[in-house]
Amino acid sequence: MNERPPESIERPLESIEKSWGKNVEITLKIIRHGDRDPNTNMLTDFGIDETKIRANESGLNKNDFDVVHAIGSTVGPYDENGRGRAEATAHIYAKEIARGENFNTRKTEVLAYDKLKSKVPYDHKAVYNSFLPKNFADLSPKEKAKAGVEAQGKLVDFVLALDTPEAEKYKEEGAGSVAYIIKHYQEVAHRLESGKKDLVPAGMHGTFMEFLFQKALIRKDVEGKEIKGFNDLSEIGGQHNVSEAFTIKIKTDQDGNDEPLVITFDNTNRPAFTKLFLDQSVTDELSKKYKELHPEIGVGVLREKNEPAIQTE
Repeated sequence: MNERPPESIERPLESIEKSWGKNVEITLKIIRHGDRDPNTNMLTDFGIDETKIRANESGLNKNDFDVVHAIGSTVGPYDENGRGRAEATAHIYAKEIARGENFNTRKTEVLAYDKLKSKVPYDHKAVYNSFLPKNFADLSPKEKAKAGVEAQGKLVDFVLALDTPEAEKYKEEGAGSVAYIIKHYQEVAHRLESGKKDLVPAGMHGTFMEFLFQKALIRKDVEGKEIKGFNDLSEIGGQHNVSEAFTIKIKTDQDGNDEPLVITFDNTNRPAFTKLFLDQSVTDELSKKYKELHPEIGVGVLREKNEPAIQTE
């Protein structure tokens, strides 16, 4: 990403004269992984194709970015290319935008639900399966995808409604994982050459993004009233469906200061608001708590050991 060289390293004059961290824009595209087979937990053909469609409908153009850099959860099982469903979704999305050229994809444990240290306050598989129709196995691929979306939506509502101390701890850590990624790229923005524009598709799992929105999302309605979080997920149009994305604009101004974390939904059927953004102080606090729970996370958080930096298949 052309980050600022360490101060202790001698640099040629032209490098010293460069400006860093001003008017930088990182488009963080948070994507729920595509449709998965409930038996294999890997992307279905429908999920792959739908992710491509969503990428091409996004309006994003590779010529608008200096770098396209995808990240995704380490949760398996892995496909023939060594990617789980969330990482594969981000990779497919990035590849479509970049037209298969000059992009990279990396794993991150931060977005992996199996790396959370809080106890899961419910039986995910049992609850999810309880919301699937009894004739699920007989449905067409498209019907299965629709049924899966509906089941996931009911599961998200179920988890958001849990109010035990154990559940609150779990939801806070899940929200913190996304907040940590946001904070990471805010810090990266200050180390990039001024004027740089990067795109980061980030593949993750359902519920984490909703956990973050419940705690940190601020909406401005048509009357200018600010509404923080939500009491019911329907207030923001329900859960994010498979392959659906939203954008967080991570920007610095001409003086290198952070700008507000503005949110836009890709799904135009969601309720209209005059402005959507994340509460920076809440995001910072969630990120801080996540980091305290995961002291093992360091500089290499977004890249596995021995993983090549560039993939251009």
